[in-house]
Amino acid sequence: MAHSEQSFGKKLRNAQDIITFVQGFTNYAPPRTQETLVAMQTLLTSVISANATEATNRQQYRAAVDARTTAFSKGTNSISKLIVAIRAAVDAQYGKNSAESSSIQSILRTIRAGKSVSTPSKTEGEEAAQAVSRSQRSYGSQTQLFNNLVNTLNQLPGYNPSNPAIKIAALQTFVTQLTTLNNAVAQKFAALQSARANRMVLYTDLNDRTQRVKSYVKSQYGQVSNEYKLIKGISA
Repeated sequence: MAHSEQSFGKKLRNAQDIITFVQGFTNYAPPRTQETLVAMQTLLTSVISANATEATNRQQYRAAVDARTTAFSKGTNSISKLIVAIRAAVDAQYGKNSAESSSIQSILRTIRAGKSVSTPSKTEGEEAAQAVSRSQRSYGSQTQLFNNLVNTLNQLPGYNPSNPAIKIAALQTFVTQLTTLNNAVAQKFAALQSARANRMVLYTDLNDRTQRVKSYVKSQYGQVSNEYKLIKGISA
């Protein structure tokens, strides 16, 4: 089940409240060292650190996604803009009815037909991972198609447009950039998934240990005690 950042924050806040209350209880001495105040404070510190790590990785992943989106579709010299300029340059140099124009248009149609799938940047869990996988394959396919286009242009006799963005050297550099951006998104997503998995382990542990704290307080001080009443309604 997916969890919102708000739900994680609420769980942490509730656990902090429980431990704050317990600090004021006389003779609090749980049977396990894991539920001692020192151990619980250590766990809370680890959870806070895990939240920060997840947030950093999430920000880096979103930045990588945005950078790739810019290169593929939104930027001034994105693929979607470059292919328009390339077609016009080929038509101008070789003619709209030329064999050169026909070969380029065939590749351009394939590129347009295989438009990249949007990459989710806010969801998590198995469904999000599958969506990212589909997006990665789509962007990888687009990159390969664009590389095929560049290779075809390089075979055209005398291809030499005046626009520097669509000269062969610039396009080859751009293909390398696209691959780098694809790799960056994959790497950042893997790091984000790892951070989320580590955080979930800590929150699972936090939930188990706060429940044990509540059970111990109920056992030691009694079900109708002020101590138990303070914490029994707090979920973590």
